[in-house]
Amino acid sequence: MTTHVKRPCGRDEVVEALLDAAERLFAAAGPGDVSLRSIARAAGVNHGLVHRHFGTRDDLIDRLMERTAAKWTDELESTRDYLAAIESILGSDDEAPTTAGAWLRLLAWSLLTEAPDRSGAVQRRYATLDRLPPLLTDGEHDDATNTTAAALALVFGWRFFHPYIRAALHLDNVDFAALQEAMRSQLQRLVDAAPADRT
Repeated sequence: MTTHVKRPCGRDEVVEALLDAAERLFAAAGPGDVSLRSIARAAGVNHGLVHRHFGTRDDLIDRLMERTAAKWTDELESTRDYLAAIESILGSDDEAPTTAGAWLRLLAWSLLTEAPDRSGAVQRRYATLDRLPPLLTDGEHDDATNTTAAALALVFGWRFFHPYIRAALHLDNVDFAALQEAMRSQLQRLVDAAPADRT
């Protein structure tokens, strides 16, 4: 029995389908290993539509980063919850292709492939992390920024390097959920040590 999948039609539907497909594929394999043809196939559209709506792969990645930053910012603005925002970057597991996973792979890929004369350009264009320190404190902005930098270093270090850390420490048979909980506990300690006038 053949099942027919509804193909996206109309500009907006096609663009969203392509971005969704790119997000899933980038989370699973990273941008360097994903072709525009595979994105079009996963979105259920003709390959030519990728070029029509995005132009190049870099333009598609740029648009995906813009969309992801906007989603995260909207979520942050609606909850105004510092730890929840950090948690959304940490993610819930290491295997499932999550939005956080896709965003972090794009971020890492852009850092590693960016021309030296444009160092940090993509990150500055979609800078959203600077919205975190004001959620931590109304007063000592430097302390809140330092706490946020430490929290993000912990989260990004874990997200990018956990396979190496797990292998180096022989943690392959340890429950990943327990490791994630240990990360959350360390993040909570960082936040608890921040200035007391938190909102």
